[in-house]
Amino acid sequence: MKIGDLEYRFTRGSDVVRDGMFLEADVVGAAERRTVAEVFYSDATGKFSVTLFEESVPAELVEFLIADAKACLPPTHGDADG
Repeated sequence: MKIGDLEYRFTRGSDVVRDGMFLEADVVGAAERRTVAEVFYSDATGKFSVTLFEESVPAELVEFLIADAKACLPPTHGDADG
């Protein structure tokens, strides 16, 4: 995803220590790749939380990240594993 002159890439993963799943947004390009935001879904509470690692993260990025996390992070009852 490109916003302004910055390119963002997304990483989805599982976090055993925090008991849940995350979706991170990283800035990529000429500078070193860095994580700027994360949405975390807690298996223990069934709730989402958002963490911003930098000031001035574009609202468009945060909105996209939240919507995508709600669609892809929580387990669904139709999954073969549970």
